[in-house]
Amino acid sequence: MNDASSSINKPDECDRREYTLRFGPILNHNGSVQFLNRSIGKELTVGLNIVDQEFQYRVQAEFPAIVADLVDLAVAIHASDRLAPQNLSEKSRHLHIVLPVRHPELLSAEPFRSKLEDLLEWTTGSEWAFEFQKRTVSGRIVERQQILPMVPEGCEVALWSGGLDALAGLYTRMKMYPERPFVLFGSGSNDSTYARQKQVAKKVQSIFPNRCHLVLAPIRLNDSREVPKNKITRARGVVFTLLGAACAYLLGRRILSVYENGIGAINLPYRASAVGLDHSRSVHPLTLLMVSEVVSELFGEKFQVKNPFLFSTKAEMCQALATDGKSDLASLTISCDSPHRKPEQPTQCGYCSSCILRKQALAAAKIEDKSRYILPHGERPSEDPSLMFRHMLAQLSTFRRLLSTSNEIEIRWEALRRKFPELDDIVDRASEVEGLSPVNMQSRLIRLYWTYVSEWDIVEALVAGDLLDTDNKQQISHKKSLYKVERQRYD
Repeated sequence: MNDASSSINKPDECDRREYTLRFGPILNHNGSVQFLNRSIGKELTVGLNIVDQEFQYRVQAEFPAIVADLVDLAVAIHASDRLAPQNLSEKSRHLHIVLPVRHPELLSAEPFRSKLEDLLEWTTGSEWAFEFQKRTVSGRIVERQQILPMVPEGCEVALWSGGLDALAGLYTRMKMYPERPFVLFGSGSNDSTYARQKQVAKKVQSIFPNRCHLVLAPIRLNDSREVPKNKITRARGVVFTLLGAACAYLLGRRILSVYENGIGAINLPYRASAVGLDHSRSVHPLTLLMVSEVVSELFGEKFQVKNPFLFSTKAEMCQALATDGKSDLASLTISCDSPHRKPEQPTQCGYCSSCILRKQALAAAKIEDKSRYILPHGERPSEDPSLMFRHMLAQLSTFRRLLSTSNEIEIRWEALRRKFPELDDIVDRASEVEGLSPVNMQSRLIRLYWTYVSEWDIVEALVAGDLLDTDNKQQISHKKSLYKVERQRYD
């Protein structure tokens, strides 16, 4: 890292959450960003590159400059969110981004910039301001390549995390559309994530030969060890989706698919007391709608980001794997919010919300969970591992109470929307995009949450076993007996 700190006056108290990031041209090699942390009055230069050569797979020989600008924008958002510290209990960050692009007049124009800044404030809880300047250096390697490789006709382009939802969603879609080819797009900055994406994709390719192709575009932050990274990274979903939109556009598609269960996508708060919990909006239906609007505004034509599993639970997404006897595929995936990398310890914790939902879904889909978790396969954590589980049970109790008020859709919906007003926003803004009437969408959301509650009623005991302390063993044993009876009835 090049320490360019100098005599920068420390700001007043009100400015201590402000950060300025001045980007050089986004390059394949030797790119950089100057990061000014006003809270400590220090400026540092960090290396930044993108490996985007696989964007050579496209329908146009010429690489559209506006797509290259979209890639630059996504990389800048990723680096800014990673470098600027964020504390959910403190006041929000203000990030000022200075970025050279090929078409500053387009990215600076309204309403694009307003839509972009609104999107990032919605997803990150921070204030973002962009200053776009004219890029004066030549484009990256892929922009100079006059290549027109064979692109699968009529392909579906989908984001590819290598996680359980991505796998289950892809498998289900490939079974639903046996003639359709798929292009999977992956990105991020973690080598282990890329290895996982490749491993899972390779396994799917062996089951469906010549039907899916993986495109990766890694982002690299170099010489940044001295900078504490922001672990919350709420902009990650936006970055991933913007890059995926660029990939889809290059392939001649105007729809990007995201495979995510509806419970996780909407991600309602667990309970009022859980103030410190981070409820991500990475693939929230309104986030996908706002990204669609940002990309459409920039490209000057309609572009959509769609989640075909918005009204499905995670267990329902996994059902095709269970039906086809492909349950072992699930163990190849990772779901943990914060994967562990300690030697001789499992990667997944087993007690974060994502791990718990994974366990619940596999049990409800009647898939043996062969994944290894720190709980129960590793060293038991010092903190209470049942905290998130108890938050989730509290939410389930709320769903159960609200949905049991009546069998009439109108009354059930009124109960849900009063407790969770954001559901009204989803219906109001997304029903038309989903091709549904508001009443129909309300009905589907009611069914989603009722199905989720019903699944938990059957498998709660199995999930609880590793999370609760020994004082609960008698209750757990009783619930496990009920679970066995219930499984026999369903079998």
